[in-house]
Amino acid sequence: MIEEGEGKNYEVGFLIKSDSDKGGLIKILEDNQFSIINEGQISRIKLAYPIKKENFAYFGYLHFSGVPANIRNLSDKLKTESKILRFSIIPQSVEETESRISEEIYSARARHFPERQKVQGTPFQPSTSQLPKKPARTEALSNEALEKKLEEILK
Repeated sequence: MIEEGEGKNYEVGFLIKSDSDKGGLIKILEDNQFSIINEGQISRIKLAYPIKKENFAYFGYLHFSGVPANIRNLSDKLKTESKILRFSIIPQSVEETESRISEEIYSARARHFPERQKVQGTPFQPSTSQLPKKPARTEALSNEALEKKLEEILK
């Protein structure tokens, strides 16, 4: 498929008619020489307004990588797919993708192990020692005091 460094990372967010339609989206990605990095969960949502006469849709996203030259062709294919109501392709850096994946892993663990949510020092709940300290407030100096300080410094 795609070698490291050759491609670029992307995220596609999508609304589909049925949760089984995700397979068609993945097939289109693979047919256009893109490799899947990560699959997000799919959630059924109520749409704010009907899209193609649908009031409900399944929202999800995929992280994938591939050659940027193939993105236009991919976009054209997705536009013609009737089971995909809406989609958006966003380029991402490697750090954003890795951060998003680790965030998903953490949130999945938090759902399954709620007692771990209270542990400080996790990637998304920094301990108080990791938080930046606010500078102490200093009193405003009078002009005379400022002049004395400047004289001391210049000596």
